[in-house]
Order: sequence, then structure tokens, then C-alpha cells
Amino acid sequence: MSTLSLSSALFTLAATAGAGGVAWLATALHYRTKLAEQSLQLQTAEQAKQKAQELALQARQQVESLQQALSEAKRDGAIHNAANSARAVAAAAAAAEAAKAKAKARVELLRQLDADEAKSERAHRFADTQPLGNS
Repeated sequence: MSTLSLSSALFTLAATAGAGGVAWLATALHYRTKLAEQSLQLQTAEQAKQKAQELALQARQQVESLQQALSEAKRDGAIHNAANSARAVAAAAAAAEAAKAKAKARVELLRQLDADEAKSERAHRFADTQPLGNS
């Protein structure tokens, strides 16, 4: 070590160790913040997963209650009666519409017959005559 003195070697060693320590500290802080961000994202994802599970459970309960209500309604015949009454109402509406159309056709036929009768009465009358004038 003739070219480097002992103090300069110690200084180089101390500077290298210090730079290594600073680099290690910077790296540790960098990865600690990255780890904290990832931990926060994981926590958010876990909360979203729990919320989704709660909503799925609520949806299953609602589906179950609706299926139970449907089976009770079928058992009570409410749906069958409602369907029958809806069919009866539709049939009554169709019958009323047909009766209305039939009535319109009858009214039109009566008008036409009255018009034809009036024409035939005018055809069988004597024509009005006027004296021809004084010649």
C-alpha cells in the first residue's frame, strides 16, 4: 500500500460503507412505500370481496324468498285465478269490440236501406209539370 496511505484507505472504506448504508436506506424506504401501497390495495380488494359476498348472500336470500312466495301463490291458485280472470277480461273486451263492430254494420245497413227506399219513393212519383207557356 505504498500509493495509498492508511488514512486514505480507511476513508475510502468508510465512504463505501456510508454510500452502501445510504443506498440500503433509500432502497428500504422505496420498497417499504411500495409494500404499504400494495397492502392498501390488498385491503381495498378484501373489503370489495367482503361487500360482494354480502350482496351475493342478500341476493340469494331474496331469490329464495321470491321462490317461496311463488310456490305459495301457485299453491293458493292465485296465479291461476289471475290468469283466468285476465283471459276472461280479454275475451269480454273482444266480444264487446265485436258487438260494437256488428252494431256499426247494422247502423250502416239501415242507413243504406233508408237511402235506397227514399230513392225508390222519388222514382215512383209523378214528375212536376209546368205549363209550356202561352203560344
